[in-house]
Amino acid sequence: MKEQIENLQKSFELSSQQIDDAVNPLEVAALFESKNVSYVLIGGHMLSYYTGTARATVDVDFIIGGADFERASKVINKAYAQFKHNNRIYHVTYDTKKQAKDPERIDLVKDGFPLFKAVVQKYCVTLRSKNQVIKIPTIEAAIALKFAASISPNRGDENKPIDNADLMRLIRATPNLNEQALLALGELVYSGGGKELSAVISDVRQGKIISL
Repeated sequence: MKEQIENLQKSFELSSQQIDDAVNPLEVAALFESKNVSYVLIGGHMLSYYTGTARATVDVDFIIGGADFERASKVINKAYAQFKHNNRIYHVTYDTKKQAKDPERIDLVKDGFPLFKAVVQKYCVTLRSKNQVIKIPTIEAAIALKFAASISPNRGDENKPIDNADLMRLIRATPNLNEQALLALGELVYSGGGKELSAVISDVRQGKIISL
């Protein structure tokens, strides 16, 4: 577990090589822990943990428990005053004020979607290593989240190949998955999603290339 937590630090270091104001997910998690904010790390950094391969990413993404969302925003506003606060419909972003193609640096997502709420309340684990603590989705929840992204009409076509590849990597990362949890989580994506997700997992295990 220690080595895998270190992958989160490594992914931040890789990000810092490309983005001079990259944010460390472990530092944000420490702020949330100190203020008793209900949160779960998602996105590219979370993938680094489960796949065992550090990857550069421009932002850090967290789902925030609904009751704690305003408090989480205040914590980030204070700690990262160098970023521009943007209120959006389902989330709040903190963007660099520098010229950048991808300006987002922190993304706080509301748990209004049933899958997100379930991840925060039930399908998450707490990782500890020395003085570092961070909450991430269970592997089943990580797969369901990436499945949701892969089939979302809101994701641009340029993201689809990456989403599909990430989903396959997550499925391959753990041979023993909780099938009942996957069915339940898939149903939270949409009615019938549990069966489709199970079929996708079966295809990946048979060596097939998926395209959602």
